[in-house]
Amino acid sequence: MLKEETMKNRGRTIKSLINLGALAVLLAAAPGLRADGFIIPSPRPGQDIPPLSVKYHHVTVEIVDQVAKTSVDQVFVNHFGRDIEGTYIFPVPEGASVSEFAMYIGNERVKGEILDGREARRIYEDIVRRMRDPGLLEYMGHNLFRARVFPIPANGEKRVQISYTEVLKSDGGLVKYLYPLSTERFSRDPLEDVSVSVRIESQIPILNVYSPSHKVSVRKDGPGRARVGYEDKRVRPDKDFLVYYSLSKDDIGLSFLNWEGPDGGYFMLLASPRFAAAGERVVNKTIVLVFDSSGSMSGAKMRQTKEAARFILNHLDRRDEFTVVDFDDGVTPFSETLVPATAENIGRALKFVEAIEDTGGTNINDALLAALARMRTGERPNYVLFLTDGLPTAGTTETADILRNIQKANDARARVFVFGVGNDVNTELLDRISTDHRGTSVYIGEDENLEVAVSSFYEKISSPLLSDLAVTFRGIETSQVYPRSLPDLFKGSQFVLVGKYTGSGPVSVALTGKSGREEKRFALEGRVIAKGDSFNFLPRLWATRRIGYLLEEIRLQGSNRELVDEIRRLGLKYGIVTPYTSFLVTEKEAQALDAAAPAAREAIVGGVVGGVGAVRAAKATQAFKLEDRAAQVASERILYKDDKTFYLKEGVWTDSEYKEGAPVTEFKFNSDAFYKLIAEKPGIAKYLSAGNKLVVVFEGVSYRIVE
Repeated sequence: MLKEETMKNRGRTIKSLINLGALAVLLAAAPGLRADGFIIPSPRPGQDIPPLSVKYHHVTVEIVDQVAKTSVDQVFVNHFGRDIEGTYIFPVPEGASVSEFAMYIGNERVKGEILDGREARRIYEDIVRRMRDPGLLEYMGHNLFRARVFPIPANGEKRVQISYTEVLKSDGGLVKYLYPLSTERFSRDPLEDVSVSVRIESQIPILNVYSPSHKVSVRKDGPGRARVGYEDKRVRPDKDFLVYYSLSKDDIGLSFLNWEGPDGGYFMLLASPRFAAAGERVVNKTIVLVFDSSGSMSGAKMRQTKEAARFILNHLDRRDEFTVVDFDDGVTPFSETLVPATAENIGRALKFVEAIEDTGGTNINDALLAALARMRTGERPNYVLFLTDGLPTAGTTETADILRNIQKANDARARVFVFGVGNDVNTELLDRISTDHRGTSVYIGEDENLEVAVSSFYEKISSPLLSDLAVTFRGIETSQVYPRSLPDLFKGSQFVLVGKYTGSGPVSVALTGKSGREEKRFALEGRVIAKGDSFNFLPRLWATRRIGYLLEEIRLQGSNRELVDEIRRLGLKYGIVTPYTSFLVTEKEAQALDAAAPAAREAIVGGVVGGVGAVRAAKATQAFKLEDRAAQVASERILYKDDKTFYLKEGVWTDSEYKEGAPVTEFKFNSDAFYKLIAEKPGIAKYLSAGNKLVVVFEGVSYRIVE
């Protein structure tokens, strides 16, 4: 936050900057500046002009053969009761050129100018010096676009559109696109609407598409066409939008990414099949749908369960084999054996589902044994979709006995996917079933739509292409690799493997698997170990995955001090909120986070397997294991800067790598020595942009920045 004295002097400071031909920054109640476009209101004597808000921020990107055109559409809101003027600025990515700028005053089109990196750097530094605001330090070296804006109507809006073009680089077939989507620093209020839409076209087929920064939707429209989308409402975007995509002519594309830091090397392997057109042959599969019709499933649960079953049955491939197992305190199978997915058999199965009634107890043991007894070993991958809302109350009810019985019965190595509905489920039992049998657990809350959850999950696994995967590396030694059990590869899917490594490469990777009866092998040869910080998100991603598996081990095997200490250490280092680091967030923030919820921690520490806390703990564990962004949470106390995490401690943003009491080299913010440090060590600038009071560890030296 700006000091009161600084706030009073804004007008004089900005006026002097404009008179000098430089660029001033006026952002009340904001600790820094960010790179997407923003407007600087010009002050008037004796008037305190409130900062502008951004109503919406829409970004449309078209990438054709690595030439990217980014079009930005923003609406700014003037909360002042009079017309004001200002300056629109947009830091332009290095190597990019502004192709269009649209803003009109009446019928007159406003013109802008581009300043090259050298002049822009001088202006950035001048802004920081005069406004005592470090936010622009990370954009040193960017070109700068600016334009005068007048009038901005009283209590009105001003729409700005800008487009720029850049050529994206390809490194080993991997292409990176970055948009600096960080508006929280200059908008008075959260954005009503923010979206980024990316359309990619390439003459070479597009395979892996991955965003380490945001939860995006990915759709492939053809071998060389893909769409990536992100949208949200009522938010303050605080991370740059980053997408990687790979180009390859292989049936399954492999991409290897790595990052080396002071504590070792981290890697990511992406694997994705080429685009498969509708109707293109996939591996035939076996599906057994097992669902709970006990008395507790009555009402909306049963209606949604039947709708989910209808969806699955109607979307079976005609070459698949299937059956349905209904259970309460007894077990009623649709058929004694697997049947082909013909129209006649599907019709009969739909009538079977419709006739199911909700009564009785919950016989989980016999239901799963009946499902597994109908599986056959052979060329087909076998999948059990198991849905229940309760605890085992009939037949065999002891967890250890049920797990042992299922293990003996699963000769066909079927993958078991579990859906737990509501809070009255035994999370330990369900998670052990899915983990032991190479599946996943999905927990559906009382207020969530069961039909949507089950049907959307089935869509992901409906078209298997390669099963029983295995990955081998040459040139490096890998360790602590996650996931521990590789999933099957499905049409339109992608799997992500992360781990640690030692060795200098070059790296060769082989992926093997079964496609029906045929063994297939795909390879990536001679990948050079990358240097620099291009993939500096990897340590936090790896730590997230590891925490997920450590939490699962505690929940399923019981707590021990070594595992708890490891979770806490990783959480503190990378700013990951877990049941053991929930103090990183405020009480209010904890209510929205499964991992930080007091009920979740109590369930883990106390070994509770049912109830709200147990379900929240199970959801958090799955999120860490599967969701790349589970590590990053919106918190007033945590700030992420590339590979570093800062915590707000007594008003000072402190690097998580800093050891309390360690010697520090001190610099005064905005001093000549401060800027000399940046000139001598340009890589530190992005970290210094975190604030004007901070402690940062860089290249083994601890620096303290003071006002």
